Amino acid sequence: MNILPNKSSNRINDIDSSSAANLISHVADTVLVMDENGIIENVLNTQTPGFAHLKSLIGKSWVESSTVESRKKIEMLLAAKDDENHQKWRQINISSPDSPDLPLMVMVLHCTQDNKILGIGRDLRSLANLQQRLIEAQQAIETDYLRLRFAEARYRQLFDLSTTSHVIIDGSTYKILEANSVAQDLMADKGRRMIGRSLAEFIDMNDFNELQEVLNSSRNINVSKKISVKLVKNSVPAEISVNFLREENQTIFLINIILNSQITDHSSVDDNSLRLMNAVQHSSDAFVITDTRGKILTSNQTFLEMTKVEKMSEIANEPIDNWLGRSSIDLQVILNNLKDKSSIKHYITSIIPNGNSSGVEVELSAVKVINEKESYIGFSIRSIGQRISQRNQTNHDLKQTATKLTELVGRVPLRDIVSETTDMIEKMCIMSALELTMNNRVSASEMLGLSRQSLYIKMRRFGITEPNGTEDN
Repeated sequence: MNILPNKSSNRINDIDSSSAANLISHVADTVLVMDENGIIENVLNTQTPGFAHLKSLIGKSWVESSTVESRKKIEMLLAAKDDENHQKWRQINISSPDSPDLPLMVMVLHCTQDNKILGIGRDLRSLANLQQRLIEAQQAIETDYLRLRFAEARYRQLFDLSTTSHVIIDGSTYKILEANSVAQDLMADKGRRMIGRSLAEFIDMNDFNELQEVLNSSRNINVSKKISVKLVKNSVPAEISVNFLREENQTIFLINIILNSQITDHSSVDDNSLRLMNAVQHSSDAFVITDTRGKILTSNQTFLEMTKVEKMSEIANEPIDNWLGRSSIDLQVILNNLKDKSSIKHYITSIIPNGNSSGVEVELSAVKVINEKESYIGFSIRSIGQRISQRNQTNHDLKQTATKLTELVGRVPLRDIVSETTDMIEKMCIMSALELTMNNRVSASEMLGLSRQSLYIKMRRFGITEPNGTEDN
C-alpha cells in the first residue's frame, strides 16, 4: 500500500507483529499482541510496577477485559479502518478483580503481514492520581464555600433579627462597616445611612474621647469592656460594650448598644436578692467569684482591703493564686478537690497583700456553681490570725496552769486541788463567754446557762471586772 510521506499510517506492511511489538515496547509502557478478533495473545513490559496482572489477560478478549465505559472505545480502535477519527489515542481502563482499574492511553497498529493487532499503552496512573486529587480539592473547596455561604447567611439573619443594637467598626478609622436595623433606628435619623460614616458622628463628643481610650485598650484582648455614653440622637444615655475581633489582617470592633432604661428594666433584682448582695459586699469576710480556672470575675470590698488593692479593675481577670500564700499549689489543690465534690471547707492558707512579704492567715471555703449559662467558683475567705494568736495564748496559759497544779500534789489535799481547778475552769469559761459576746453580760449569762445575778456573783468572786460591758444589752 502506497503511503504519502506526510501522512502517518496505522498499518505496518513490511514487519511482523513480534518484531514490531519488541521495537515498540522500548518506548511504550505496555504492548498487547492480539489476533484479528481482539483476543490477547501476548503482553510485553509486565515488569512495570502495577502491570503484573496484565499477564492474566492472555487468552481473553481485550474488550471484555476493560471497564464498561471503555468497551466502545476499544471496539472503534479494533475496527480495520484507516480513518484518523477512529485510529487515535484514547483513554481506557483495564479492569482487575484483585486491584484497582488500570488507566491507560492506547492506540492500535494493524500488522498486515501476519494479520495481528498491537495495542500500545501509556501508563496514566500518576495523571489519574493528580486528577483525583484535583477533583477532591475542588469538592473540598465547593463544600467549604457552601459552608461559608450558609454561615454568612445565618450570621446575617441573626445580625438583622437581633433585638440588640449591633455595630461593627474599623479599628483604625472608626468607620462603621455594618449596622443592624435596631442600631439604625436607635442612633441615626430616618433616611440617614450609617455605613461608611465615622462612629464619632453618632456619639456625643464629650464621651467619644473616652470611648476611643476603651477601644485602644481593648485591642488584642478577648474581654468585653463597657462604657456609658450619650447618643447624639435625642441625647439618650446608653451603655456600649466593646469586643475586639480580628478579620484577616484587619482590626475591627463589635459594639453593642443598650439604652440605660433597658438595662434597668432587664436587670431588676428582687428585694431579698438585693439585701443578700449588699450583705456580702459589706461582710467582714472576703468574697471572690472566679471562673473555673481561678481567674477573678468580681469580689467584695473586704477582699480588696485584704489584698491592699484600690480598684476592682486592678484584679479583674487576674488569677486568684497571685495572692495566695502557696500560689499555684493552693489553687491546684482547691480545683482538684472541686472536681470530686461541689464544695470544700476550712482550707487553711494565707493571703499575701500587694507589696507585703508577710501574709495574713486565712480560712478559705469554696463552692463550684454550674448552671446553663456559665460555671464559676465562689470563695469565702476569713482572717484567722487573731484566733490563732488567742489559741496559742490559751494553750500557753493552760500549760502553765497544769504545771502549777502538778506542783501542788503532795503538799495540798486532792480535794483542795480539785476545788481550785473548778474555780479556774469557771473563771476561764466566764471570760471566754464575755469575749465571745463582746462583754454583753446578758448574752454571756444565757450562753453559760446562768442567771444574770449568778453571773454577777461569780464575776465579783473571781475579780472579773468589765467596765465597758453593758448589762442591759
